[in-house]
Amino acid sequence: MAYQTKTDGEKHFPITSADGINAVSYVYQPVICAATQETLYFEQLARFAGADDDQRRTQTIIEWLEVTGDIIALDIHSFDVAIVALLENRDINIGVNISGATLSKKDACAEIVARLKEAAEICPRLYVEVTETHAISNMLYAAEFASALEGLGMQMVVDDFGEGNSTALYLSVLYPALVKLRIKSGQAVTAELLEKAALARTYGAALVVEGLESQADILRFPKTMVDFYQGHHVGRPAGLHQWRLRKSRPALRLVSNA
Repeated sequence: MAYQTKTDGEKHFPITSADGINAVSYVYQPVICAATQETLYFEQLARFAGADDDQRRTQTIIEWLEVTGDIIALDIHSFDVAIVALLENRDINIGVNISGATLSKKDACAEIVARLKEAAEICPRLYVEVTETHAISNMLYAAEFASALEGLGMQMVVDDFGEGNSTALYLSVLYPALVKLRIKSGQAVTAELLEKAALARTYGAALVVEGLESQADILRFPKTMVDFYQGHHVGRPAGLHQWRLRKSRPALRLVSNA
């Protein structure tokens, strides 16, 4: 994790946790169907003041919030923003991120489910992405949360499968409808990555290849294994209003693998 070091030699985080939550805004990046080029959903990505175009710094802030426990407030806020966006835009789908730290807290999970139940009409258009940077310490709470979301018509997504804390255990507990695999732009697809893709398939999950920076990246991954693409080459993060101006109209609905 990156920190700023002051002249006293001590490590200091570049912002306080409270400032990070108060300064958050969101951009949206599409997940594109490989076969039809339609948008399945827009992933809602947090951005912080002073780090709008700095993905590494944004990730550092999020990881710090996971350490302090303030990620729970951020995750709940992210769900609130997604709910409002779906209520205001009834022809799109949105994916919202949730940390393993939040999934490990029963009260936090219950709070999110309660808010979703109050807006049950948007739930079938909401995808919930479990991130990899913090381990889920209580899989029972995570399983109960996933079950509650499925009951409301939502889909679970495992982000960056095989990286960080995102392991095969996530697949067996969450039974996601989608699994994301990140490729390194410009590099050959490894046997290890293909093994991860095959494992995700055994759980009935559709596969999203993310990190695409060029057409060459798309061609590197076997087409028969790819269901969806995500990356700057197929759609850079932008404000939701900008996507609306482009008249992007997602019409897909992924059938649950349960």
